[in-house]
Amino acid sequence: MSSKGFTHPIVRDLAWLVEGHYIECDFDLAPFLLADVNQRLKALDLDSSLLDQALAECKSHFMGSYFETLFSFAIEHLSTLTIRLEHVQIQRQGKTLGEVDMLVETPQGHLHQFEIAIKFYLERPDLAPHNWIGPNKNDSLLIKVTRAREHQLTVLQTEDGAATLAPLFETLGKKSRVQASLLMFGRLYSALTDAASVQAWLLNNKRGAWLRVRDLKCLSAVFSHVVFLEKPHWMAAPSQNVATEFCATALINAIGEWFLQDDRPKHVCFFTSANPDAPARHVFIVPDTW
Repeated sequence: MSSKGFTHPIVRDLAWLVEGHYIECDFDLAPFLLADVNQRLKALDLDSSLLDQALAECKSHFMGSYFETLFSFAIEHLSTLTIRLEHVQIQRQGKTLGEVDMLVETPQGHLHQFEIAIKFYLERPDLAPHNWIGPNKNDSLLIKVTRAREHQLTVLQTEDGAATLAPLFETLGKKSRVQASLLMFGRLYSALTDAASVQAWLLNNKRGAWLRVRDLKCLSAVFSHVVFLEKPHWMAAPSQNVATEFCATALINAIGEWFLQDDRPKHVCFFTSANPDAPARHVFIVPDTW
């Protein structure tokens, strides 16, 4: 299965999620996917009304909410897991202690708490131990994972968490140990500064890359076409049909102008040729002062 095989951008993102692009993974979804998952995705590509309805019911336009809706859809329609709880806040005297993103039951009757996230982190070795940071620099992989493991994934072990689970256990007619798991999807982006770093990066097809505007010319010998990505479609590679020809000089000038108005990093996808089957690579272009 490959997300490239679908035309609908939302189905491409759903297929990308199902492929399992993890940064942190305590629970592999692959063994629980339906045997005909690819056929179901193809059917959605032809008629996405069920998926469109799920997204229409999502009240937020943020990327995290978009991803959570796709994840919930995948669990409900493309897996053998059963959702028992979703987005449940654990409270004590009106104060929220934490939230359970999802509680699922396996066909064998085992319960798993999922803390899920979609993240994109750029490599900055000079900022170690926070050497993987978000494009806006306000987030780091270390901070996110530490909070998830020390807080969100322990909230059901509290007295209040146990009280929240009690009605569910009563409904299921059993009391089961809950296994807490972090599933962080997304992509890591290696730093590019010259031709040598580009060649090293090309050998790792799981990683994206980031570079400053001034270094864009080092990609000229590798890529011929480019697509600018807009949220929430940062996951799967876009269709080559929407790509434009890559000219480093023109792109440097255009992005330089854009950064005068808005200095947020630009997320793009580069293609090696005009061939629809050409490999695509995700890249963040950042200001020279980033």
